[in-house]
Amino acid sequence: MASDKGSDLQMPFYMLYLWVWAKVFGASEIALRASNLPWFVAGVSALIWGFAQQQRLQFSIAILTLSHAFLWYYIDEARPYIVLFAFSSLTAACLLRLRKSPETSTESVSWFGWFCLGIVGICATSAIAMPWAVAAVGAFAFWTGPRLALRTATRYAWSTVLVVILFIGLGLYYLWTLQVGNRASVGRTGLVTLGFVFYELLGISGLGPGRLALRQEGAKTLAAYAPAVSVGAVAAFTFCAAGIAELRKKATWRDFIFFGIAAVLPLAMVILTGGIAHIRLLGRHFTPLLPFLLVLSAIGFQRLLATCGRAQAVAIAAIVTLLISALEIRFAPRHRRDDYRTAAAEARNALTRGETVWWMADPVTGSYYRLPLNSANLKSASELNRDSLDALPPPDLVCLSKSDIYDSNGRIRDYLREHDFKATRAFPAFQIFEKNPAPR
Repeated sequence: MASDKGSDLQMPFYMLYLWVWAKVFGASEIALRASNLPWFVAGVSALIWGFAQQQRLQFSIAILTLSHAFLWYYIDEARPYIVLFAFSSLTAACLLRLRKSPETSTESVSWFGWFCLGIVGICATSAIAMPWAVAAVGAFAFWTGPRLALRTATRYAWSTVLVVILFIGLGLYYLWTLQVGNRASVGRTGLVTLGFVFYELLGISGLGPGRLALRQEGAKTLAAYAPAVSVGAVAAFTFCAAGIAELRKKATWRDFIFFGIAAVLPLAMVILTGGIAHIRLLGRHFTPLLPFLLVLSAIGFQRLLATCGRAQAVAIAAIVTLLISALEIRFAPRHRRDDYRTAAAEARNALTRGETVWWMADPVTGSYYRLPLNSANLKSASELNRDSLDALPPPDLVCLSKSDIYDSNGRIRDYLREHDFKATRAFPAFQIFEKNPAPR
């Protein structure tokens, strides 16, 4: 965090947690990915806790969560989004219990402690998630009313003061990260981008093309998967529609305002921020919305199961479809991740032979796979984008990853074309270029 000053700076709790985890369990791929499992269990448990004594709904929440492709995808990555899901689920569960019994909740020291832990955890895990924590506080104040909210905060004065101090500290810390040049990926957030956000959050992305294909070819690559994606969309929207229909029977306008503050308002704030700041928003940036979508879908699932006849068959078919999406995103070859392991091995072998290598990819991940970044024969993306290419020794091998990130101005690709380099091998997210490839 101190040397790289990348996006890791804006996820302080997760980086600290992962550092401690690695000290205990090691830094192997399996160990780092397994660090998500306790948080996934915590997130599911929190949502179930939000509906005490409603066993059927708890069952529906567990089934929907365990068959969600978005969660399956990020459980398999050493990134902060499962941790964020856990804290968001805890906060959402506290709000759900508050809605059901405000007096009992606000008089419970454990409820207030869990709520504080949830909102602070959201803020400390990701800077872009802070609007969800602020919105949760606003929903709490709206539902209880200013007097009860103030009385509750006063009753637990030490906890309230600590939360305020942490909020201010995290806010100042994130402002500092912006001053040192840290920011999210630059890009446009339009209707297509937002469509992809909900494509992920609804859990149907496993039925479509892989992310690398979407990145390279755009939305047009969806055409080949349109039937499967359409079936998945129908399944997801069926649960949401049934959930909304069930809520309309019992919910009041006050309920809709409450959930609007907690879920819709921060959603709008993040979208507006992305548009103004030119941030490329993806589904993971809206992780705190996922617990609310899961609860809505679970209510719909429970309603369909409670109805005899075709509705039950529709519910079972829909949940099977979402489970297939989760299995696909985990095991289908088209959903393979960036193959840094193989690319780094290619670069290491070339360096061993005394060749010059240009590494147009993430240096930190290359270092994890034992790429010697301090080698005199290795040039990294930052050096190549800064220096004159013709003044450097010509490379023998070039490892080029996502060109929109590591060769955004096209300098490297122009150089490769002008000097007759050929793409000799390809791995997920990587192309290997050589001028005079040796026989293999």
